[in-house]
Amino acid sequence: MCAALKRCAYRHKGKIMENTNIVTTEQQAPNTISASNAIFNVQALGQLTAFANLMADSQVTVPAHLAGKPADCMAIVMQAMQWGMNPYA
Repeated sequence: MCAALKRCAYRHKGKIMENTNIVTTEQQAPNTISASNAIFNVQALGQLTAFANLMADSQVTVPAHLAGKPADCMAIVMQAMQWGMNPYA
């Protein structure tokens, strides 16, 4: 959490008046999931499965030995995720 403190002092009719404003903002980390824990996250696993199915349905963008094989495509997708690579590369 990041906090910025602004303090202001001024005189009003001989008395010192203070005004303290605290402004806080929370920064959130981007939604990232590693390949090693993706299989334990239901939402991430569903997204990986959908991507692997899409990849397996392709006729042009994947080698012939992966076409129509979503489980093999899932292995490629997870390995590419671990290595930080494009699964189509």
